[in-house]
Amino acid sequence: MPPPALLLLLAAAFAMPTAQAEDSVARFLTFENDRYFHTDHYYTNGIQYSTRRTAAASPAWLDRVCRYGGCAEEALVSVQQNFGQLMYTPTHINVAAAQPLDRPWAGLLYSERAYTLETADHDRLTTITLQAGLTGSMSLAEKSQKLVHRILNVEEPQGWHNQVGNTLAVLGTLERRQAVPALRADFGNGIQIRTAAYWRVGVGSIMSYGAVGALVTIGKDLPELSPVPVGILNKVSVAPTDLACLLSSVRCTVFAGIEGRYMAYNIFLQGRPFQTDPQVEPRRWVGDLMTGVRIDFIHTGTAQHGPWYIQFKATRRSKEFRSGGPVSAQAFGALTIGRDW
Repeated sequence: MPPPALLLLLAAAFAMPTAQAEDSVARFLTFENDRYFHTDHYYTNGIQYSTRRTAAASPAWLDRVCRYGGCAEEALVSVQQNFGQLMYTPTHINVAAAQPLDRPWAGLLYSERAYTLETADHDRLTTITLQAGLTGSMSLAEKSQKLVHRILNVEEPQGWHNQVGNTLAVLGTLERRQAVPALRADFGNGIQIRTAAYWRVGVGSIMSYGAVGALVTIGKDLPELSPVPVGILNKVSVAPTDLACLLSSVRCTVFAGIEGRYMAYNIFLQGRPFQTDPQVEPRRWVGDLMTGVRIDFIHTGTAQHGPWYIQFKATRRSKEFRSGGPVSAQAFGALTIGRDW
């Protein structure tokens, strides 16, 4: 029996409207977990099902936002719907008592829609994302983690009754991604390097923050703006199949990035405002180092759909909070599997 959150994600997937004939549709599933690096704490698990459509009509409210947001001359290239669940735990999950010196237990069950616009010269992307979710026991994080641990016959988490409480939480983000022509190169055998810089601002009751970062992509037949890796934190890839390995049977790309964030508020560390949730003192400055590879198995594509692909992204995150107890940086991985239709 799959976890309740997975059942919800699958139900949402089947509930998605049927694509029009002119649409290009991508469907992919992402699993993020720190078990890839032999830990089981902090940001410990994320699952997200995504459907991305092109040839979508721009809603009137988006046109109005772009008049003031600097994207009025950009065309809508994709709309992505995400359904997912995130969970956070302290270091010792077998302790039932409160652990005030460690990261709080917390979960989020969410639905999210991301709109991506692009300039005519393909050197700038703007992504506007709207997210709404449920925290606390309504997130089903406790039930999901306990069921999975029971299936895998590993220690059962004991402290979920100490989690951040129930609330309906929201988050809106605006990201601007720009190609950096000075940091591009073309080598022999068609191998290319493309670099993009970006900033992102998020405001809401889930978290509020500002971020800047850069992404370097190496592959073949790359667009001017290096593609955004698919997954939970990076929402859209505009040209996911324009990448090729040296092998004829697969297409691939490798990428690496860095991001720095100023965190004004984070419900997963600070709890709900004016409530008695467990909380720790957040570090305002947080950084991520990311690297990954994506492989498209081109022989699995047909006239009706694109090939299956698999991507793995590793993230090294700096310390996110201060405490009288030990606090460490964290590494976690994200495995994405999908195909375009």
